[in-house]
Amino acid sequence: MSQSPNHLITQSRNARTGALHAFAVLTAGATFLLLVAGGLVTSTDSGLAVPDWPLSYGTWFPPMVGGILYEHGHRMIAGLVGLMILALAVWLARREPRAWVRRLGYVALGAVVAQAVLGGLTVLLLLPPAVSITHACLGQTVFCLVVSLAYATSPAWQAAPRSAGDTVPKGWSALGMLAIHLAALQLALGAVIRHTGYAVMPHIGNAILLVAVALGLAWAVASARPARPVLAAHALRFAALVAAQAGWGWGLFGHRGSVALRTGHVALGALVLAQGVVLAWELRRRRAPSAARASGEPVAG
Repeated sequence: MSQSPNHLITQSRNARTGALHAFAVLTAGATFLLLVAGGLVTSTDSGLAVPDWPLSYGTWFPPMVGGILYEHGHRMIAGLVGLMILALAVWLARREPRAWVRRLGYVALGAVVAQAVLGGLTVLLLLPPAVSITHACLGQTVFCLVVSLAYATSPAWQAAPRSAGDTVPKGWSALGMLAIHLAALQLALGAVIRHTGYAVMPHIGNAILLVAVALGLAWAVASARPARPVLAAHALRFAALVAAQAGWGWGLFGHRGSVALRTGHVALGALVLAQGVVLAWELRRRRAPSAARASGEPVAG
């Protein structure tokens, strides 16, 4: 039996949306690998293994030995990620009907360009702490922006709550926002430690607060799991990542010279922040419709 034209149009639209989402996920994965590569650069003290920028010893492909492997490898991955985010922004501009998603793509593109410039300045200015710390924090921001784009283009977004019965208490949304602010502060303090050696005690104190908020939020949301399984899964995943990160950090105190542990701590911190952003986003979307409209939040659809 032949299919109707409307059905064929819907299938074509779904295929394009699926391809866009798949590319956004791939871009998020590549951005995560870039964060790992950046962590390896600082963990191995390879930041000045290549003294020039944007070239490396006056060429695009220097011998990949010693610290050059980490530093130039980081630059190569950064170039690939930049091109992927550019392609994603263009794709969104051409195919995405939601204006706020298109704007989010432009912000991600601008952020990755700024990140590249800061990366060059860290080398040309011989690793000034302020620039290096900003570079590290902006890298985490780029990752969260791309993860947000991947989530906004996903089927899970289309399955968003549409009934008043699926709203959540106001306190949950506030806790979600507090959690991502604590997670962002934790990453910033971690960057300060990596580049200056200071702020260890504030980092530990903030970690305790983050663990408490994550566990409290997970307990509150999970208690309503039968009614909100997707939300509970996000909350439990966030709490598990925070707990793992806290344990990893504790282990790092006894093995501060471990490249694997130091790099893994950075990578896991990025996952904590990204999962926190998705959780906080979902909590805010599930507020009462009047509250969502008053704050200008994007709603389902």
